[in-house]
Amino acid sequence: MTPRLLILGTVLAAVFQTGVLAKIITDRATALNAGQEVLVETGFIDPRDLFRGHYTRLRLLISTVQRADVTLEGTFDWGDPVYMVLDTSGPFAQAVSLHSSYPTAANGPVLKGRTQFTSHSNSDSLRITFPFDRFFAAKDRALELENLQADRKLGVILSVANDGSAMIKGLTIDGEKIYEEPLY
Repeated sequence: MTPRLLILGTVLAAVFQTGVLAKIITDRATALNAGQEVLVETGFIDPRDLFRGHYTRLRLLISTVQRADVTLEGTFDWGDPVYMVLDTSGPFAQAVSLHSSYPTAANGPVLKGRTQFTSHSNSDSLRITFPFDRFFAAKDRALELENLQADRKLGVILSVANDGSAMIKGLTIDGEKIYEEPLY
């Protein structure tokens, strides 16, 4: 291999890697800007992980819904995708219905999650997991969130895309925004 080909290959590899990183960053910024904002109520649990650092696990209240409070559309098996239609008329979004496929005529934002129940279970409460259940923070911020009083209303601002995927856009305490995710 000649030095000229080696240099050309190295430059092409660097340009490709830079392009991939730029796409990841711009896709995230676009998702944060273009998604519909939804506020969900949560509580915090502050675990620490030796390898991942400080983070706050979010106990989203919409992760557990009562069967009597929602409409079920379709059949569900454990771990299947589930689409939750939300009512955003109150201070925090509430689940209205659960669907096994994306609802085309939804009257509100739709969140995509995974079922932790089956259609055949007799349980009154239905558990759903979402991919945004952790908020990574600097040590000081994580400890500050851990020490919040339990009687305060904690909220997570989500940016919800048209396909039901969502990401954390910010945090609120008693309706006041305390954190906003930077675009870059």
